[in-house]
Amino acid sequence: MGPDEEVIIRGIPISKGIGIGYPLFFSGTEEEWTREILPQKEIEQEISRFQEALEKSREELEHLQQISLVQSSPEVKAILGAHLEMMKDPLITHDIEQKIRETHQNTESIFHDLIEEFKKRFSSLKDPYFQERIRDIIDISRRILTHLRPAQRMKMTEVPQNTIILAHDLVPSETVEANASFVSAFVTAAGGVTSHAAIIARAKGIPYVANIDLKRFKYTLPQSLIVDGAQGLVIINPSRSTLKKYRELQDLFQIQDDLFEKEKKLSAETSDGHPVRIFANLENPKEVDSILQNGASGIGLFRSEYLCLAKKVFPSEEEQFQIYKKMAKALKGNPLVIRIFDLGGDKKMDVTPDSAEAVYFASIGSELNPALGCRAIRFLMRFPQILESQLRAILRASAFGQIHLLIPMVSDLSELRFVRSEIERIRPLLQQEGRAVAENIPVGCMIEVPSAALMSDLIAQEADFLSIGTNDLVQYVLAADRSNPNTSDLYFSSHPSVLRLIRLVVSHAYAAQKPVIVCGEIAADPLMIPVLLGFGISDFSVAARHIPLAKHTVRKWSLADSCKLAEGALNQPSSAELKQYLS
Repeated sequence: MGPDEEVIIRGIPISKGIGIGYPLFFSGTEEEWTREILPQKEIEQEISRFQEALEKSREELEHLQQISLVQSSPEVKAILGAHLEMMKDPLITHDIEQKIRETHQNTESIFHDLIEEFKKRFSSLKDPYFQERIRDIIDISRRILTHLRPAQRMKMTEVPQNTIILAHDLVPSETVEANASFVSAFVTAAGGVTSHAAIIARAKGIPYVANIDLKRFKYTLPQSLIVDGAQGLVIINPSRSTLKKYRELQDLFQIQDDLFEKEKKLSAETSDGHPVRIFANLENPKEVDSILQNGASGIGLFRSEYLCLAKKVFPSEEEQFQIYKKMAKALKGNPLVIRIFDLGGDKKMDVTPDSAEAVYFASIGSELNPALGCRAIRFLMRFPQILESQLRAILRASAFGQIHLLIPMVSDLSELRFVRSEIERIRPLLQQEGRAVAENIPVGCMIEVPSAALMSDLIAQEADFLSIGTNDLVQYVLAADRSNPNTSDLYFSSHPSVLRLIRLVVSHAYAAQKPVIVCGEIAADPLMIPVLLGFGISDFSVAARHIPLAKHTVRKWSLADSCKLAEGALNQPSSAELKQYLS
């Protein structure tokens, strides 16, 4: 590569947008530290030093949380709130102090050992939740260490205008401090689409590309960079014509963002008046109030397993009931689709040793291919007592709103029949206890396994609705792990085979006169939305931040044009030709 030669590097797109600027290697708190053994007389002084750093860190987070109320989304506020709660955890407070007293080591040493312990504990778990848990612990530790050694930290707030941040990885506290007026983009070697840093970058509208080999920048920093967050491209030393093209794109995106914000409260209907519903996907029940503010028709997918993953034990029936009840009431009659626990495989809880939960997960062992293992409805059928507790909570909450129940990873009709039989067994027991239960609770099946798609005609006859989980469906159909960078170039949500299966499922649902909803990345893709409309999809469920874009896309297409587009899409022989056709 010559010093002024234009070079294009492809990575993983994390946050859309165009960033143009000057590269800067960013490092947070320095990793250099010294293990010290303190004399007895200095122990209380060291604990006071730790407590002071902890208090300053809390104040800093509270300040950032207040700023996020104005500048960012509720998701950012929730992440910072979770960090504040973690700072109250005995692991961070009492345990650190106790270890200082017991070992006579300085605070830096204790935090280093804590981080290493967490890395070791979660290293075998590939689920994004647990990887993010490690990042959270590192982030909190780094923030506290910052106040122990304030002179050693590089601050995101101090970077010059038009800076493109290059880093091995980003933690939430660094990302949340970034000002979009100064930070043009992020480029990292590590990081994923579901990381907290990714969520914050998207909320701030900062383009972000990950999985970039930073060794290319080790000896010579280029004069300028372009980061294309939509395509996952980093362009080194762009030519004049490339710069002109991307500056025009920047202007276009700004116009679009302003338009989407104005349209989010408008109804979602095609240009020829066909009504469409845009629902929201949700993991954190605390964010339910923001869903309607973003113009959602309700919650199309509540991933209830996230109530478990942060705990060492399963939430009780009463705990679940209170959460579901509060969500249903907040939605004011709009649908709440609760997906029952999608646990097992590599999505395991950080359980207490020797607990019932530890026995559950130990019994399924360490699976060679967790995505094809004992997870979701398979796990719940193996441990029906977990399912019974959740079904009791959902049935009780059904009296307070429009609750639907969704079964994940259905591969056979027997799984639907099992859940229905459990509901019919539990309902009269609740009524005998004097508890109100809704007369009708729709039960749906997620279509994300090829066997379910191929026999969706039979499933649609017995289910009340179908929900197409496109993210998993794509990886199972194409045999391409969506979390594996080595197969990311094979994971095409716009693959002709995937479209044909979706069309098949929709036709079976319509023949049985059952509603069908599409979830996953396809549902928020402006290239794919008109194709799905042409297939007959009227219900979409997307991340809350994508609701304005989805509405805008629906409103500019007529149903007639969508049908023509969909017919042509089905005839494309490859993913590349399909993408070219849609573009």
